[in-house]
Amino acid sequence: MPYSKPNNNQEVLFGEKESWSEEWVGMPEYSQKNLLPNFSVRINFLTAEDFKLFSKLVDQTITTKTKSIWFPEQKATNLSKLSYVNKT
Repeated sequence: MPYSKPNNNQEVLFGEKESWSEEWVGMPEYSQKNLLPNFSVRINFLTAEDFKLFSKLVDQTITTKTKSIWFPEQKATNLSKLSYVNKT
């Protein structure tokens, strides 16, 4: 699988306390959803026609350079426009 999971068992670099830990006191927590797929399938095509037919069946543009797709298709989110808002 090309997807990796975080390693939570890492030692502190050089045995030192993280320099940011004291400054982080009182900061809001952030919880990241798992965005990895639950299932992944590799599909092989015998002919170019089969490849084109599959692209039409899933209603997505797929080229020979396409590495993966989501089904149903997922629209990209522009995360640079998001910001944290404190509601207190």
